Amino acid sequence: MTSISGQRGFLMPLAIFIIVVMGGLALAISRNVAQTTNSAVQSIVSIQAFYAADTGAQWGMNRMFYDTSATLTRAQVDAGCNAVHGQSLSFSTSGLNNCQTQLSCSVSTDPSNTTSYYVISSAAQCGDAAISSQRSVEVSAFMR
Repeated sequence: MTSISGQRGFLMPLAIFIIVVMGGLALAISRNVAQTTNSAVQSIVSIQAFYAADTGAQWGMNRMFYDTSATLTRAQVDAGCNAVHGQSLSFSTSGLNNCQTQLSCSVSTDPSNTTSYYVISSAAQCGDAAISSQRSVEVSAFMR
């Protein structure tokens, strides 16, 4: 005949084991969700920085090449490149707020001085100290 007192406490270690395993599983899921959320936010800020850099490059090209009053000469576009160089843009529009863009423009000519080559570099930074991203875009053009 078996004593009932010999079977006492068998479920207690099993319950503790289940609680520890479930707690560990809950902790792992919680960390995974937090990492996924941070990754998604970082991805969005990175996309914002790309579009801010692209917008800066387009803005620079527009300043250099678009003039409705007259046909532009190479000298005018060269001057436009010098005016764009060093410009800084801050955005307040929805989607690009909290972004800044720094532009640089360089001009070079071919050996026969018949063609000017322009390179606009646009470097953007979006976000704050916790989550931020930097992207750059470089566009080239020429004029004969």
